[in-house]
Amino acid sequence: MKKILFLILILLSAWILGACKPTIDPNGEDPNGEEPNGEEPNGEEPNEDIEAQIQSLLDEMTLEDKVGQMFMVGFEGTEVPFSLMQAIDGARFGNFIYFGANVADDSKVASMSREIQNKVVSSLGIPAFISMDQEGGMVVRFAGEATHFIGNMALAATKDSHNAYLVGQYEGMELRHFGINTNLAPVLDVNNNPNNPIIGVRSYSDQADVVSSFGLQMIEGLRSSQVMATVKHFPGHGDTSIDSHYGLPMIPHDLERLYQVELAPFIDAIEAGVDTIMSAHIIFSAIDPDYPATLSKKVLTELLRETLGFEGLIMTDEMRMSAIRDNFSAGEAAVLAVLAGVDILLYAESTSTSLQALQGVLDALDDGTLTESRIDESVRRILRKKFKFGLFEDYLPRENVTLQEFEAHRNWNQSLVEESITMPFGNVDWFDKNGRTLLISTVCTRYPLKTGYQINTTNNSLAIVGGNYLYHEGVSDVDTRVIGTTLTSTQINNIVNDAKEYDQVIIAVENVSSSQASLVNLLAMEDFNLLVAALRNPYDINSYQGVENYVCTYGYFQSSVQALMDLLLGKFNPTGKLPVSIAALSQ
Repeated sequence: MKKILFLILILLSAWILGACKPTIDPNGEDPNGEEPNGEEPNGEEPNEDIEAQIQSLLDEMTLEDKVGQMFMVGFEGTEVPFSLMQAIDGARFGNFIYFGANVADDSKVASMSREIQNKVVSSLGIPAFISMDQEGGMVVRFAGEATHFIGNMALAATKDSHNAYLVGQYEGMELRHFGINTNLAPVLDVNNNPNNPIIGVRSYSDQADVVSSFGLQMIEGLRSSQVMATVKHFPGHGDTSIDSHYGLPMIPHDLERLYQVELAPFIDAIEAGVDTIMSAHIIFSAIDPDYPATLSKKVLTELLRETLGFEGLIMTDEMRMSAIRDNFSAGEAAVLAVLAGVDILLYAESTSTSLQALQGVLDALDDGTLTESRIDESVRRILRKKFKFGLFEDYLPRENVTLQEFEAHRNWNQSLVEESITMPFGNVDWFDKNGRTLLISTVCTRYPLKTGYQINTTNNSLAIVGGNYLYHEGVSDVDTRVIGTTLTSTQINNIVNDAKEYDQVIIAVENVSSSQASLVNLLAMEDFNLLVAALRNPYDINSYQGVENYVCTYGYFQSSVQALMDLLLGKFNPTGKLPVSIAALSQ
C-alpha cells in the first residue's frame, strides 16, 4: 500500500510540474544563446529526501524484486511478446534493451515503450531503464524516421567537440520521443590497434585526449535531454585484435600504460560525473590475469570503485558473448559479476540464459555466497539514477519531436557528415561531369541506402545508388560495377580491362580485403583518374600502393554516400582531419 501511495504522489507531482522540452535550432545552435539544459539532471547525487524515498522503496521490495532490478533484458519482435510480460511478473525483470529487430518499424516503438513501462510500473512499482546502442555511425538501431547520426571517428574528424554535444542533445531528444531513456554510448575506447575488429571507427581517436574531449561532450548532450549515457568498454577495448563477441581478448599492457591510454578517458568521465560505465569482457593481465573485467573484483571494485572513485552504475556488456559463455556457466558468470561489483546484468533475451542467470543469483543468496546487503547496494544505485533522470514522473514516451524537427536533425547531420569527409592526400578537382565515369563498390550490408532498400542486395550499394544520384545531377555517362569481398584473378583482370574504357574511376570498399586491395593497386597503375574511398576504416590505405587520391567517409550509410557524390560534384571541399595515425601516411 505504501508503494502505491508513493507512486500516486509521484504521478501527481508530474502532472503539476509538467514536462520540459528542449528547443533546437536546425543550424545546431541554441536560439537563446545558451546550452539548452532545461530541467535535466546535474552532476549532484539526490538529496536526503530522495534518499529517504529510496529507502522506503527498498523496505517494500521483496528480494526477488531487488534482484530483478539488476537485470536488463531484451526480446524479439516489434511488439511486446507475452513471454516478456510473464518475465516481468515472474522473474521481476525491471530494465530492458532494444535491438535493431525491435525498432525496425520505429512507428511502433513509442507504443511498445508505453506498454512495457505501464506493465513494470503496475507490477513492480518502479519504472524501467529502457536502453539502446545508439552510438551513431556503424552502430545504430533505428532504421526509419529517427536520424542516423554521424559516428564517433567521423565526429572527431570535424575537429569540433561541440558537435558531439549537439549530436548527444538531438539524439537524446529522439530517444526520449520513443520512450528510451538510456543510451549505451558513447564508446570511450582508444582505438590504437589498426587491426581492431570490433571498435575501429566506433572510437573517436587513437589519442586519449581526443576521445575524452568528444566523449564528455556527448555525455553532456545526452544528459541535457534527460538520457543517461553509458560509457564503454571499461577498462578499454581499443587495443585488441579479437572481438569479445567471439573470443576472450587479453590486453597485456602494464599499469602505467593503461593509465596513460586505456583508462584516461574513463577517468576523465568519472571526474565529470558520468552515471554508468559498461565493463569489457577482456582480461587485463596487469590487473587480474584470471578473470575478464566483467567478472573481476580487482577491476570493478578495487580499481573502478575504490581507486578511481566511481560511484555510479556498473553495467555488463551482453553476458552471452563467447568471451563469457564459452568459459563460464550462466549462473556462475552472473554471480561472479555481482561479486565483482556489477549493478546491472545485460542479456539480449528474457526467456533462457537470463533466467538461468537470475536463478544463479537467487541460489547464491540462499547459500550465502551473496548477501542481501550486497544486492541493496546495487538497487540503491539503480533507484538513485532513476530518480536523477526523472523517470518516476516522466517514464512514458514523450512523442514530442515533430516531423520538421526530425528533418532538421537529418539535414544538420548531413552537413556534419560533409564536414567530416577527409582526403589525406589528392583531390577530386579532375572530376568531369561530361567524362565517362565508372563507379565500383561493394554492397552495403548494415543499413539501407534508400528507403525501402534491402541490405545485402546489389541495389543497396554505393555504385548503384551513387550512380543514379550522379545521373540525376547531370552526369549522363556513368556505369556501375558491384563487387564482392573475395575476387578471383580473372574477375580482377576483367574489371581492370573494363575500366580502361573510362576517363574516371571511383572505387569504394568497406574493410578492404586482400583481393580488393589487389584490384585497387592494379587500377592505380592505369592512366585514368582514380579515386579510392574507404567506406569505413581509414586504415585501408595501408593495403594500397600507388594511389594518388584517397578519401575517408568513416562509414557506409546513406548520408556518407550522398556526401561522397556531392564531393565529386564540387558541392563542398573536404575539410575533415584524420583522428588517427596511419603508418602508410607517415612514411
